[in-house]
Amino acid sequence: MNPVDSGAVPGRVNSPATLPSDRDERIPSLARKRLEKFAVLLPRVIVTDDAQTIHDARVWSRRLQQILSVLAGQSTKKNKQRKLMRALRRVRKILGRPRNLDVMAELVQEKVTATSNPVARDAWDQLRTHLKDRRSDATERSREKLRGFDIIDLAARSRAIIDGAESSKPLEDSLKQGVAAALAAWRDTIAMAKAKPAPEELHALRIGAKRLRYRLELLAELGDGEAKARVKSLRGLQDRLGSWHDRQILLETCAEFLSRKDFLTSHPGLARALLVEMEREQRRSRAAVDSLVKHAEKVSGGFGEAQTAPAESSESTAAGGPE
Repeated sequence: MNPVDSGAVPGRVNSPATLPSDRDERIPSLARKRLEKFAVLLPRVIVTDDAQTIHDARVWSRRLQQILSVLAGQSTKKNKQRKLMRALRRVRKILGRPRNLDVMAELVQEKVTATSNPVARDAWDQLRTHLKDRRSDATERSREKLRGFDIIDLAARSRAIIDGAESSKPLEDSLKQGVAAALAAWRDTIAMAKAKPAPEELHALRIGAKRLRYRLELLAELGDGEAKARVKSLRGLQDRLGSWHDRQILLETCAEFLSRKDFLTSHPGLARALLVEMEREQRRSRAAVDSLVKHAEKVSGGFGEAQTAPAESSESTAAGGPE
């Protein structure tokens, strides 16, 4: 039977012979590669305003955080772990503003290109100019906040966790348990989003899917074919959730743009056109929620019935979260 179709769940420890024994030795190597990738990307952010570099730095901070949270779960030095995870989250928060502005600029450009109404096009074009100005300011503020960030200390703390994990219990088991815990937590967010299909609940579902995916990627890199299939299904869902989230941010950006002093009185026609466009986006966003929850349920169902994993502590859960 094809393992992808068997209903088995990545993260379930079926037997010691399920995966090759050398995988315990490969997990620290994967962690070091993630640390190296992040440590290379972060300095680039300081010297370039390239949108892809900013995006990559945030993504690799998440990947590093997830493998460190799994490896650190066996340590008793919780305070040091929390400090490290907070540092990674802080980097993402600092880079979040320019990243959001980059995404908004792309969406607004699409609006400018697609809109046939000249008044609406002019409104979107003014918003595009506004975003460009904001992006420059956001980049400089981000660089200033990162000026005091100690990448050497972060690397040392990360290496200490990785080195300490090498002498601990089988790491593959810990990774599988981490995947199972992330899956259980994600399923809780799906249930909440189904019961209350609101933007806040869908946002939690999106974050839970990220956390699960980044842990599954580790199993996939170790050669787990089933995990590779699950990562692919999660990626498709995440693409849809990401588009939905971007449009939510676009609505907020439009509202902020319209609320500027004297804009409504000086440009009532542009404001009216933009409000009409916002209303259309809001209708699309609301209509997409139910479909996204159903998609998440389908992806979750593909994992089968997960074996109960040891509960993660609140500290571990907070540390592992991608945001």
